[in-house]
This record gives sequence, C-alpha cells and structure tokens, in this order.
Amino acid sequence: MKAVIAVPPIRDFYFTPHRASALGARVLARELVESGWDASLLNLPLAGKPRNIPLQAELGYLERFLIPLETGPLSWFTSYRRFGPEYSESADTIAAVHPDMVFISCFAWAYAEEARELALAAARRMPDVPIVIGGHGPTSLPGYFLKSPHPVFPDMPLFSLVVSGEIEGHGRLLTESMNRTGSTDRYLDLRGMTSRTELRPVAGESIRRADRRSISIIFTRGCPRGCRFCSNHICHGRKFRSSASDLWEEEVIRAAGDTGKLNLNIEDDNILFLKKNLFELIESLGKQFPDITFSAENGLDYMLLETEDIKRLKESGFTNLNLSLGVLSGEQRARENRDGDPEKLAGLIRYASEIGLPVTTHFISGLTGDRVEDILGTLSFLDHLPTRIGISNFYPVPGLPGFENPEQFLKCSPRLALGSSAYPWTGSLTTTQMMTAFRLARWSNFRKEQESGRTGTPSEEDLYDTVLQAAERHSAELHTIIREGRIRKVIPLPNLDSNMIEGFFSCRS
Repeated sequence: MKAVIAVPPIRDFYFTPHRASALGARVLARELVESGWDASLLNLPLAGKPRNIPLQAELGYLERFLIPLETGPLSWFTSYRRFGPEYSESADTIAAVHPDMVFISCFAWAYAEEARELALAAARRMPDVPIVIGGHGPTSLPGYFLKSPHPVFPDMPLFSLVVSGEIEGHGRLLTESMNRTGSTDRYLDLRGMTSRTELRPVAGESIRRADRRSISIIFTRGCPRGCRFCSNHICHGRKFRSSASDLWEEEVIRAAGDTGKLNLNIEDDNILFLKKNLFELIESLGKQFPDITFSAENGLDYMLLETEDIKRLKESGFTNLNLSLGVLSGEQRARENRDGDPEKLAGLIRYASEIGLPVTTHFISGLTGDRVEDILGTLSFLDHLPTRIGISNFYPVPGLPGFENPEQFLKCSPRLALGSSAYPWTGSLTTTQMMTAFRLARWSNFRKEQESGRTGTPSEEDLYDTVLQAAERHSAELHTIIREGRIRKVIPLPNLDSNMIEGFFSCRS
C-alpha cells in the first residue's frame, strides 16, 4: 500500500525554520513504514518560493497596520504571504505518486482551513482515494473536520478518518481503523492511550539558516505544568515522558547525514528537566560536528537554569539563548498558573550578557485579565536588561481554559487563532494595543543594538539616529523607515495607542 503524507501549504505573515520541520508528519511516516506501508512525505510549505498574496478578508482589520514600503529593524510585516503551491497544484503533486491513501498533517488549529482546502483539492483530483487527517488541529476540534462533505460525492464525508492525539506507537490501531470498510465510526481518539512501544526522538530538516542546514528535534512529550495559556497538553497530555537518551544522538546523526555546518534546534519546552542528558548530548555532538551550533527556539525555562548552565550552553555551541518569561507580575503568574522569579531572570540575563551570549526573552500579550500597565511594566522591565524582547500575542485553541466551547471556534475563521493575527480574543487588550506593544518591543531592541555598537552605512546611521531622537522628542509617537525607490526616509507610525507609547517613555525617564 502506498501512502502520501502531506503537510498543507499555509497562508501567514511569516514562517520560521523551526515551524517547518514537520515533526508530527515524520512520526506518522515512521509509523506507516513500520506497519508495512510505502510512505512518502510532502512538506508542501517548503516547496517553491514564498509569494505575496492579498490579505484574507477576515484579517481586514490589520490592513491599517501594514506599511508596504516599510524596511529596516523597526518593521512589522509588510505583506501577507503564501508558503507552498496552490492547492490544485499540490493535489497534482500528490496524485503523481498514485497513492492508495492520503494523510494530511494539520500541525496547528490555526491552519485548519488550509488543511481542509488541500483535502478538498485532493478529493476533486482523486475522488476515490481515502483521506485521513490528524495532528494538533484535529485533536483540538475534530468536529470541524468530521462535518466536512466530499466535493464530488456530497453524501460522503471528506475525511475517511479523523485522528486525535499522538499517533506514535499506535500504527496498528490506525491501520485497523482504516480497514473497517463501511464503518460509520470515522473518529480515532488516541488521547491518553498508552503506547505499546517506547517513545523515540524524531528530527527533521527545515529552512536553512544562512549557510547552515537547520534540523529540529524533539525528545520528550507532555508537560506536567498547568500554565493556562499553553496547549501542549491538548495533544500530548500532562504526563512528562522522554525517549531513551541513548537514542538522541543516533537520531541527530540520522537526520544530519553528511553535513558541514549544522544548526540543531531543540523543540522541547521542558528539556531542562533532563539537564544532565542535554549537556551530554550537545557536548558529544560538538565532538562529532565541530561546526555545530544549537538553539532552543521555543524558549528554555529560566527557573531550571543557573549561571553555570548558561556558561556550559555557550561553550557547547549555543549562539543565542531564548528564555521563556510568559508573564511577569506575581498577580499575572498566579492567574496563569505559572511560576517565576523576575530577580533570578534578571541575574541570568546579565550574566549571559557578561559572557557574550545574546539573550531573547519572550512574553505573552493579551492574556485574560491583562492590563495596559501590566504590558508596559513587562516592557519596561525587559527594556532595562541586556536582552532582546520577544513578544507574542495570545491566541487560544479549542480546549484551553475559558475556550472549551467548540461553537466559539466554528463561528469564526481558524486563522484568527494565529499570534500574527493580533485578534483580541480575551478582550483585555485591543488589536491596536497589542500592535503598539509589539512596536515598543521592536524600538527597545533597536535602541539596544545601536547602543551596543551596531554599525551601518553613514546614511543608515543617520536614519537610525533620527528614529531614536524622534522617539525621545515625541514621547507619544514612534517612527519607522520606509523605502521609496532608492530613497529611504523616517515617518511617524500611524494607528498606534499614544497613551501606551507615552506611558512606556515615562517609565524609561
């Protein structure tokens, strides 16, 4: 039996390397091969060059924040983009393999519409070929997919089977479900089921980083913490599980093959639970791949780090340290069920700066109960530390606390559940306020880069100085750079919250 596993093309403002590794789809491919299938993986977002497309109608509220001619370090996104071929072209690519079955991997609820549109195109092209869908999206809201009708046979469902939960270790159950011809049970719920096989690490190559191949890897599953804003548990549960550490290096070597310069991105949110194993791995890999670098794009839990750990990370090949703050104040932490120690975080950031390891500290904007003063307090706290600020807008998925009702999501587009959509899900902050917070974070990062000795051409330096001075002169207004042909100039940023901007600069003075 021949299977195609397709990761759908996506529409978004951006697509970063660590999102492109298709680890869930690779786990499924491994399960199918070990169950006797001839399985091939099509990672469609990486096919061809990204291209600009019109902003989707449901995102029209963002139009006023887009500045198409914007350029330079202060920019937001300048265009909406498509990553991967058109759906009809994708369906032709799938059909060319002559599959007996098509599997679609929907790795996020926000891309549910893209997954469904790919399935529709494939069903039109191959109406008799069964289509199965799984991943975090179907796990979050299986009903969205179960209700989709077939485009050629309206009395039939689009998806022959919808799968929730982890497929790893359950290839047999998947095959049994697909073989139940004529069955009306089209839903396979694997959440909470115990696998008969040991957990294994999985790695996959994604978008290159400059002159380096980029490989992402995940070693563990599940999270015992109860942070209200995190959706990890919806698919993987709250029990922390790890693959055997003696398999970790083997999987990296398998994925890397013969390579020169390599970056290994560690996807696990909780890898520091296994700190000893982590250091053994990266130090051993450093001997096998002398040019290897490491990253942890999802962010490391600073509560599990000490200064000596940061020193070892730098010496082992980490070129940047991503730390996960989440929320800052004690009140916010209690509300989100998140532990933290701002004084410890500040000390770790300062130490990393002293030894020359750049830090990016990430926090979330727009959570339930957030106030403008909370966001300004977090921005001010990080602005005074030698760290870049990484700001993410809160977005829910079906099943998070306060968002358990599926009707809330069936009445609107899934793409509103993207961080880049800056949609005011909780009502605590407006889209304008979230956009203003983002711009303030970019301004802070820009200022620090300039103060640390960032250099450019004389004309660039003049522009940069103008931007910084304009903010100091006009405490309620931010500026940015646009390019008109060969000419670049500084302009005020429109449609931001002047009270927030003034409040930020008041905190700085």
